[in-house]
Amino acid sequence: MNLMIGNSPSIRRIKDLINQVVDTDLNVLICGESGVGKELVARTLHHLSYRREHPLVKVNCAALPSELLESELFGYERGAFTGAIQPKPGKFELADKGTILLDEIGDMPVALQAKLLQVLQDSEFVRVGGVRNVHVNTWVISVTNHNLDEDVSTGRFREDFYYRINIIKIVVPPLRDRKEDISYLLEHFIRKYKGMSKGGVIDIPSKLEKVFAEYHWPGNVRELENYVRRLIVLEDADLLEEEILKSKGQQMPEDRSVAEIWMPDESLIKSVIDNCRHEMQIQFPSLKEIRKKSLARIEKVVIEEAIRRTKGNRKQAAQLLQISYKALLYKIKDFGVEVPDRDSSDGSLELKLPKELELF
Repeated sequence: MNLMIGNSPSIRRIKDLINQVVDTDLNVLICGESGVGKELVARTLHHLSYRREHPLVKVNCAALPSELLESELFGYERGAFTGAIQPKPGKFELADKGTILLDEIGDMPVALQAKLLQVLQDSEFVRVGGVRNVHVNTWVISVTNHNLDEDVSTGRFREDFYYRINIIKIVVPPLRDRKEDISYLLEHFIRKYKGMSKGGVIDIPSKLEKVFAEYHWPGNVRELENYVRRLIVLEDADLLEEEILKSKGQQMPEDRSVAEIWMPDESLIKSVIDNCRHEMQIQFPSLKEIRKKSLARIEKVVIEEAIRRTKGNRKQAAQLLQISYKALLYKIKDFGVEVPDRDSSDGSLELKLPKELELF
Protein backbone atom coordinates (compact mmCIF):
# COMPACT_ATOMS: atom_id res chain seq x y z
CA MET A 1 0.00 0.00 0.00
CA ASN A 2 1.33 3.44 -0.96
CA LEU A 3 -0.53 6.47 0.32
CA MET A 4 1.23 8.91 -2.03
CA ILE A 5 -1.04 10.31 -4.77
CA GLY A 6 0.43 11.37 -8.10
CA ASN A 7 2.59 10.23 -11.01
CA SER A 8 4.91 13.19 -11.58
CA PRO A 9 8.66 12.47 -11.78
CA SER A 10 9.22 13.98 -8.33
CA ILE A 11 6.50 11.83 -6.72
CA ARG A 12 7.80 8.71 -8.47
CA ARG A 13 11.27 9.43 -7.06
CA ILE A 14 9.82 9.81 -3.57
CA LYS A 15 7.94 6.52 -3.94
CA ASP A 16 11.15 4.78 -5.03
CA LEU A 17 13.05 6.24 -2.08
CA ILE A 18 10.31 5.15 0.32
CA ASN A 19 10.55 1.58 -0.96
CA GLN A 20 14.31 1.64 -0.35
CA VAL A 21 14.06 3.02 3.19
CA VAL A 22 11.11 1.15 4.74
CA ASP A 23 13.08 -1.97 5.72
CA THR A 24 15.79 0.02 7.48
CA ASP A 25 15.97 1.89 10.78
CA LEU A 26 17.68 4.95 9.32
CA ASN A 27 16.35 8.24 10.67
CA VAL A 28 14.35 10.12 8.04
CA LEU A 29 13.93 13.90 7.66
CA ILE A 30 10.99 15.06 5.51
CA CYS A 31 11.12 18.68 4.32
CA GLY A 32 8.75 20.87 2.34
CA GLU A 33 6.33 23.77 2.46
CA SER A 34 3.19 23.68 4.58
CA GLY A 35 0.41 21.65 2.98
CA VAL A 36 2.52 19.60 0.55
CA GLY A 37 1.82 16.27 2.27
CA LYS A 38 4.88 15.70 4.46
CA GLU A 39 2.90 13.84 7.12
CA LEU A 40 1.41 11.64 4.41
CA VAL A 41 4.94 10.64 3.37
CA ALA A 42 5.71 9.79 7.00
CA ARG A 43 2.57 7.67 7.33
CA THR A 44 3.38 5.90 4.06
CA LEU A 45 6.85 5.07 5.39
CA HIS A 46 5.37 3.58 8.56
CA HIS A 47 2.59 1.61 6.85
CA LEU A 48 5.03 0.05 4.38
CA SER A 49 7.65 -0.79 7.01
CA TYR A 50 8.01 -3.96 9.09
CA ARG A 51 6.89 -1.80 12.06
CA ARG A 52 3.38 -1.27 10.67
CA GLU A 53 1.81 -3.61 13.26
CA HIS A 54 3.11 -1.33 16.02
CA PRO A 55 2.10 2.26 16.88
CA LEU A 56 2.83 5.39 14.88
CA VAL A 57 3.01 8.13 17.54
CA LYS A 58 2.96 11.79 16.48
CA VAL A 59 4.41 14.64 18.53
CA ASN A 60 3.95 18.28 17.53
CA CYS A 61 7.17 19.94 18.67
CA ALA A 62 5.77 23.45 18.10
CA ALA A 63 2.62 23.00 20.16
CA LEU A 64 4.15 22.78 23.65
CA PRO A 65 6.72 24.81 25.64
CA SER A 66 10.07 23.09 26.22
CA GLU A 67 9.37 21.99 29.81
CA LEU A 68 6.13 20.28 28.80
CA LEU A 69 7.57 18.90 25.58
CA GLU A 70 10.30 17.08 27.50
CA SER A 71 7.79 15.28 29.72
CA GLU A 72 5.63 14.60 26.65
CA LEU A 73 8.56 12.91 24.87
CA PHE A 74 10.17 11.06 27.77
CA GLY A 75 7.40 10.77 30.37
CA TYR A 76 7.76 11.48 34.08
CA GLU A 77 7.85 9.79 37.44
CA ARG A 78 5.51 10.34 40.36
CA GLY A 79 6.38 13.56 42.22
CA ALA A 80 8.53 14.92 39.37
CA PHE A 81 6.55 18.16 39.55
CA THR A 82 3.36 19.56 41.02
CA GLY A 83 0.44 17.51 39.73
CA ALA A 84 2.52 14.43 38.85
CA ILE A 85 0.56 12.10 41.16
CA GLN A 86 1.45 8.98 39.20
CA PRO A 87 4.11 8.00 36.65
CA LYS A 88 3.34 8.47 32.97
CA PRO A 89 5.15 6.98 29.95
CA GLY A 90 6.31 9.37 27.24
CA LYS A 91 5.76 9.23 23.50
CA PHE A 92 9.03 7.39 22.92
CA GLU A 93 7.90 4.56 25.20
CA LEU A 94 4.48 4.45 23.55
CA ALA A 95 6.18 4.20 20.14
CA ASP A 96 8.44 1.31 21.21
CA LYS A 97 8.89 -1.15 18.30
CA GLY A 98 6.96 1.34 16.16
CA THR A 99 7.57 4.81 14.76
CA ILE A 100 7.67 8.25 16.35
CA LEU A 101 6.82 11.21 14.11
CA LEU A 102 8.45 14.44 15.31
CA ASP A 103 6.36 17.08 13.54
CA GLU A 104 7.64 20.67 13.23
CA ILE A 105 11.03 19.62 14.56
CA GLY A 106 12.49 22.91 13.35
CA ASP A 107 10.66 24.59 16.25
CA MET A 108 12.15 22.33 18.92
CA PRO A 109 14.09 24.35 21.57
CA VAL A 110 17.88 24.01 21.29
CA ALA A 111 18.24 22.77 24.88
CA LEU A 112 15.84 19.90 24.21
CA GLN A 113 17.65 19.04 20.97
CA ALA A 114 20.70 18.10 23.06
CA LYS A 115 18.65 15.70 25.20
CA LEU A 116 16.99 14.15 22.19
CA LEU A 117 20.39 13.74 20.51
CA GLN A 118 21.42 11.44 23.36
CA VAL A 119 18.28 9.37 22.86
CA LEU A 120 18.99 8.98 19.14
CA GLN A 121 22.56 7.88 19.86
CA ASP A 122 21.90 5.42 22.69
CA SER A 123 18.20 4.51 22.24
CA GLU A 124 17.62 5.15 25.93
CA PHE A 125 16.62 7.99 28.23
CA VAL A 126 15.53 8.81 31.77
CA ARG A 127 12.02 9.96 32.58
CA VAL A 128 11.62 13.43 34.06
CA GLY A 129 12.25 13.05 37.81
CA GLY A 130 13.54 9.50 37.36
CA VAL A 131 16.87 7.72 37.76
CA ARG A 132 16.35 4.52 35.74
CA ASN A 133 17.32 4.28 32.08
CA VAL A 134 14.46 3.35 29.74
CA HIS A 135 15.51 1.52 26.56
CA VAL A 136 13.36 1.82 23.41
CA ASN A 137 13.46 0.53 19.86
CA THR A 138 11.82 3.35 17.91
CA TRP A 139 12.12 4.50 14.31
CA VAL A 140 12.44 8.30 14.22
CA ILE A 141 10.89 10.29 11.38
CA SER A 142 11.16 14.09 11.58
CA VAL A 143 9.12 16.65 9.62
CA THR A 144 9.75 20.35 9.08
CA ASN A 145 8.93 23.28 6.82
CA HIS A 146 12.07 25.12 7.99
CA ASN A 147 15.27 25.50 5.99
CA LEU A 148 17.36 23.64 8.57
CA ASP A 149 20.64 24.32 6.74
CA GLU A 150 19.99 28.01 7.25
CA ASP A 151 18.90 27.46 10.87
CA VAL A 152 22.15 25.58 11.55
CA SER A 153 24.24 28.39 10.08
CA THR A 154 22.49 30.96 12.31
CA GLY A 155 22.70 28.82 15.46
CA ARG A 156 18.95 28.21 15.78
CA PHE A 157 19.41 24.47 15.23
CA ARG A 158 22.19 22.20 16.52
CA GLU A 159 24.48 20.93 13.78
CA ASP A 160 25.15 17.57 15.44
CA PHE A 161 21.43 17.00 15.99
CA TYR A 162 20.71 17.95 12.37
CA TYR A 163 23.11 15.33 11.03
CA ARG A 164 21.65 12.72 13.36
CA ILE A 165 18.06 13.16 12.14
CA ASN A 166 19.08 13.77 8.52
CA ILE A 167 20.42 10.36 7.51
CA ILE A 168 17.75 10.02 4.80
CA LYS A 169 16.25 13.26 3.49
CA ILE A 170 13.01 13.42 1.51
CA VAL A 171 12.03 16.78 0.02
CA VAL A 172 8.36 17.00 -0.97
CA PRO A 173 7.93 19.55 -3.80
CA PRO A 174 5.16 22.18 -3.77
CA LEU A 175 2.08 21.53 -5.88
CA ARG A 176 3.00 24.33 -8.32
CA ASP A 177 6.05 22.26 -9.32
CA ARG A 178 4.08 19.08 -10.01
CA LYS A 179 0.82 20.24 -11.55
CA GLU A 180 0.51 17.02 -13.53
CA ASP A 181 -0.56 15.43 -10.24
CA ILE A 182 -3.61 17.69 -9.87
CA SER A 183 -5.91 15.37 -11.86
CA TYR A 184 -4.89 12.38 -9.70
CA LEU A 185 -5.45 14.40 -6.53
CA LEU A 186 -8.86 15.59 -7.72
CA GLU A 187 -9.98 12.01 -8.35
CA HIS A 188 -8.69 10.97 -4.93
CA PHE A 189 -10.43 13.78 -3.03
CA ILE A 190 -13.70 13.30 -4.93
CA ARG A 191 -13.72 9.63 -3.91
CA LYS A 192 -12.77 10.57 -0.36
CA TYR A 193 -15.53 13.17 0.12
CA LYS A 194 -18.27 11.92 -2.20
CA GLY A 195 -20.37 11.09 0.84
CA MET A 196 -20.72 14.83 1.50
CA SER A 197 -22.55 15.30 -1.82
CA LYS A 198 -26.33 15.50 -1.51
CA GLY A 199 -27.01 14.72 -5.15
CA GLY A 200 -24.46 11.94 -5.47
CA VAL A 201 -23.04 13.43 -8.68
CA ILE A 202 -19.75 15.32 -8.38
CA ASP A 203 -18.60 17.19 -11.44
CA ILE A 204 -15.73 19.67 -11.70
CA PRO A 205 -16.17 21.79 -14.85
CA SER A 206 -13.34 21.58 -17.36
CA LYS A 207 -12.84 25.36 -17.26
CA LEU A 208 -12.27 25.17 -13.48
CA GLU A 209 -9.76 22.35 -14.00
CA LYS A 210 -7.93 24.67 -16.41
CA VAL A 211 -7.89 27.40 -13.74
CA PHE A 212 -6.54 24.84 -11.26
CA ALA A 213 -3.76 23.94 -13.72
CA GLU A 214 -2.70 27.59 -14.03
CA TYR A 215 -3.04 28.50 -10.33
CA HIS A 216 0.13 28.91 -8.21
CA TRP A 217 -1.26 27.00 -5.16
CA PRO A 218 0.24 28.85 -2.18
CA GLY A 219 -1.57 26.43 0.16
CA ASN A 220 -0.42 23.39 -1.84
CA VAL A 221 -2.31 20.06 -1.67
CA ARG A 222 -4.20 21.07 1.48
CA GLU A 223 -5.65 24.06 -0.38
CA LEU A 224 -6.75 21.85 -3.27
CA GLU A 225 -8.37 19.41 -0.84
CA ASN A 226 -10.31 22.22 0.84
CA TYR A 227 -11.50 23.52 -2.54
CA VAL A 228 -12.82 20.06 -3.47
CA ARG A 229 -14.71 19.79 -0.17
CA ARG A 230 -16.19 23.24 -0.76
CA LEU A 231 -17.23 22.38 -4.33
CA ILE A 232 -18.95 19.20 -3.21
CA VAL A 233 -20.99 20.96 -0.53
CA LEU A 234 -21.68 24.39 -2.08
CA GLU A 235 -21.58 23.57 -5.81
CA ASP A 236 -20.11 27.02 -6.44
CA ALA A 237 -17.63 26.34 -9.25
CA ASP A 238 -18.19 29.74 -10.90
CA LEU A 239 -17.67 31.66 -7.67
CA LEU A 240 -14.56 29.64 -6.85
CA GLU A 241 -13.16 30.28 -10.31
CA GLU A 242 -13.79 34.00 -9.87
CA GLU A 243 -12.04 34.02 -6.47
CA ILE A 244 -8.96 32.25 -7.83
CA LEU A 245 -8.73 34.54 -10.85
CA LYS A 246 -9.04 37.60 -8.62
CA SER A 247 -6.19 36.31 -6.46
CA LYS A 248 -4.11 36.22 -9.65
CA GLY A 249 -5.20 39.72 -10.62
CA GLN A 250 -7.37 38.44 -13.49
CA GLN A 251 -11.05 38.71 -14.37
CA MET A 252 -13.54 36.00 -15.15
CA PRO A 253 -13.53 35.15 -18.87
CA GLU A 254 -16.63 36.23 -20.72
CA ASP A 255 -19.10 33.34 -20.88
CA ARG A 256 -19.78 32.71 -24.58
CA SER A 257 -22.31 29.97 -23.82
CA VAL A 258 -25.00 32.62 -23.24
CA ALA A 259 -25.08 33.42 -26.94
CA GLU A 260 -25.78 29.79 -27.75
CA ILE A 261 -29.14 29.77 -25.95
CA TRP A 262 -30.37 33.30 -26.57
CA MET A 263 -29.20 36.51 -28.19
CA PRO A 264 -30.47 39.94 -27.06
CA ASP A 265 -32.59 41.66 -29.68
CA GLU A 266 -32.00 45.18 -31.01
CA SER A 267 -34.47 46.76 -28.58
CA LEU A 268 -32.49 45.52 -25.59
CA ILE A 269 -29.22 46.68 -27.11
CA LYS A 270 -30.74 50.11 -27.82
CA SER A 271 -32.03 50.25 -24.22
CA VAL A 272 -28.55 49.51 -22.87
CA ILE A 273 -27.04 52.20 -25.12
CA ASP A 274 -29.65 54.74 -24.00
CA ASN A 275 -28.88 53.86 -20.39
CA CYS A 276 -25.17 54.45 -21.03
CA ARG A 277 -25.92 57.88 -22.55
CA HIS A 278 -28.00 58.73 -19.50
CA GLU A 279 -25.08 57.73 -17.26
CA MET A 280 -22.78 60.02 -19.23
CA GLN A 281 -25.07 62.98 -18.73
CA ILE A 282 -24.92 62.55 -14.94
CA GLN A 283 -21.24 61.65 -14.58
CA PHE A 284 -18.95 60.46 -17.33
CA PRO A 285 -18.21 56.81 -16.47
CA SER A 286 -15.19 54.68 -17.31
CA LEU A 287 -15.44 52.02 -20.00
CA LYS A 288 -14.97 49.42 -17.29
CA GLU A 289 -18.04 50.68 -15.41
CA ILE A 290 -20.10 50.82 -18.61
CA ARG A 291 -19.07 47.31 -19.57
CA LYS A 292 -19.90 45.94 -16.11
CA LYS A 293 -23.35 47.56 -15.96
CA SER A 294 -24.21 46.65 -19.55
CA LEU A 295 -23.21 43.02 -19.18
CA ALA A 296 -25.06 42.79 -15.86
CA ARG A 297 -28.26 44.06 -17.47
CA ILE A 298 -27.96 41.66 -20.41
CA GLU A 299 -27.11 38.80 -18.06
CA LYS A 300 -30.21 39.53 -15.99
CA VAL A 301 -32.40 39.37 -19.09
CA VAL A 302 -30.79 36.10 -20.18
CA ILE A 303 -31.38 34.58 -16.72
CA GLU A 304 -35.02 35.71 -16.83
CA GLU A 305 -35.35 34.10 -20.28
CA ALA A 306 -33.82 30.84 -19.02
CA ILE A 307 -36.20 30.79 -16.04
CA ARG A 308 -39.16 31.50 -18.34
CA ARG A 309 -38.22 28.64 -20.66
CA THR A 310 -37.86 26.21 -17.76
CA LYS A 311 -41.13 27.39 -16.19
CA GLY A 312 -39.38 28.47 -13.00
CA ASN A 313 -37.25 25.34 -12.54
CA ARG A 314 -34.05 26.86 -11.23
CA LYS A 315 -31.95 23.70 -11.53
CA GLN A 316 -32.93 23.28 -15.18
CA ALA A 317 -32.24 26.98 -15.75
CA ALA A 318 -28.75 26.57 -14.27
CA GLN A 319 -28.12 23.66 -16.63
CA LEU A 320 -29.35 25.72 -19.57
CA LEU A 321 -27.05 28.58 -18.58
CA GLN A 322 -24.19 26.15 -17.98
CA ILE A 323 -23.51 27.47 -14.49
CA SER A 324 -23.84 25.86 -11.06
CA TYR A 325 -27.13 25.94 -9.18
CA LYS A 326 -25.57 27.90 -6.32
CA ALA A 327 -24.13 30.47 -8.75
CA LEU A 328 -27.58 30.97 -10.26
CA LEU A 329 -29.11 31.57 -6.82
CA TYR A 330 -26.50 34.22 -6.07
CA LYS A 331 -27.18 35.94 -9.40
CA ILE A 332 -30.96 35.82 -8.86
CA LYS A 333 -30.45 37.58 -5.56
CA ASP A 334 -27.93 40.12 -6.89
CA PHE A 335 -30.01 41.07 -9.93
CA GLY A 336 -33.38 40.91 -8.19
CA VAL A 337 -34.73 38.40 -10.71
CA GLU A 338 -38.32 37.36 -10.14
CA VAL A 339 -38.89 33.60 -10.16
CA PRO A 340 -42.35 32.05 -10.64
CA ASP A 341 -43.58 29.91 -7.76
CA ARG A 342 -44.13 26.49 -9.35
CA ASP A 343 -46.12 25.30 -6.32
CA SER A 344 -48.86 27.98 -6.54
CA SER A 345 -52.16 26.44 -5.42
CA ASP A 346 -54.37 28.25 -7.96
CA GLY A 347 -52.24 27.21 -10.91
CA SER A 348 -51.12 30.78 -11.66
CA LEU A 349 -47.49 31.83 -11.69
CA GLU A 350 -46.95 33.91 -8.59
CA LEU A 351 -43.69 35.88 -8.80
CA LYS A 352 -41.38 35.87 -5.79
CA LEU A 353 -37.79 35.09 -4.78
CA PRO A 354 -36.98 31.41 -4.11
CA LYS A 355 -37.03 30.16 -0.55
CA GLU A 356 -33.35 29.18 -0.76
CA LEU A 357 -32.39 32.85 -0.81
CA GLU A 358 -33.81 33.34 2.67
CA LEU A 359 -30.55 31.80 3.91
CA PHE A 360 -28.44 34.65 2.55
